[in-house]
Amino acid sequence: MLCKREPDQIDAIVDAFGKTKLDELQKESLQKRYKFLLQGYQGRAHRYNYAYHGLRITVTIGSLIVPALLSVQNTGPLSDEIYWFVWVLSLFVTISNGILTLLKVDKKYFTLNTTYQLLLSEGWQFIELSGRFSGFYTPGQDATHVNQYKFFCHFLEKVRMKQVEDEYYKAPDQSQQTTTHPTDSLVPPTPQKGPATLKSQPDVNAGATTIRRQNSAPAGFGTKETQSSPSSEANKTSSGTATGASGTASASAPVLPAIAESDREGWNSE
Repeated sequence: MLCKREPDQIDAIVDAFGKTKLDELQKESLQKRYKFLLQGYQGRAHRYNYAYHGLRITVTIGSLIVPALLSVQNTGPLSDEIYWFVWVLSLFVTISNGILTLLKVDKKYFTLNTTYQLLLSEGWQFIELSGRFSGFYTPGQDATHVNQYKFFCHFLEKVRMKQVEDEYYKAPDQSQQTTTHPTDSLVPPTPQKGPATLKSQPDVNAGATTIRRQNSAPAGFGTKETQSSPSSEANKTSSGTATGASGTASASAPVLPAIAESDREGWNSE
């Protein structure tokens, strides 16, 4: 009953596309491409439903039966038959588990069913002009099937390539990526209304950064001028060019030259 109801739903969505105000080329592209994707995902999802549930049931039930039969295989007249039955059953369990792991049946089961239901939901949202197609991509404009057409087509291809990337394409190592969006990704970017322009803004934090750097300077930083030699301070005092912090150093520096002059007078008197 479920298999009979889903094709009717696909046909209902495709027929609804023909009642929109799109032109003939747009309607034909949606009917062919969208219907092709839905039918493809529907068939693969059903096949993986049978494979996943069949293999999982075999592994689960077989894992429970094998230990129980191993405990009674050496008792009773049917010990040989039980032995070979356990051997065959354990072989089936091992093979089923190996197929699940090797072919990643469980991952494809969840991915295909999720993608199929997502495409169905997005198709109805486009017809109803709801969700992401209610004017989210065209702010300031009324949402119509005409201006939402390119976004819907892009979303279909984006979902398709995302599923292909997850199933077949090996993405590069995350540690080797230097950008948020890898340049070799198969998923196309979202279309924009126009080229984005970046407006240059003044760096309002430049002054605050400079003040923080000055306040965070070490205690000894900027005091080298007060530790200059007496000769250089004497030259600065005689030339009259001492300013700021050097003026404090020049006021205390002439003590050593004064002592030297008194000593020189004492030596001359001797």
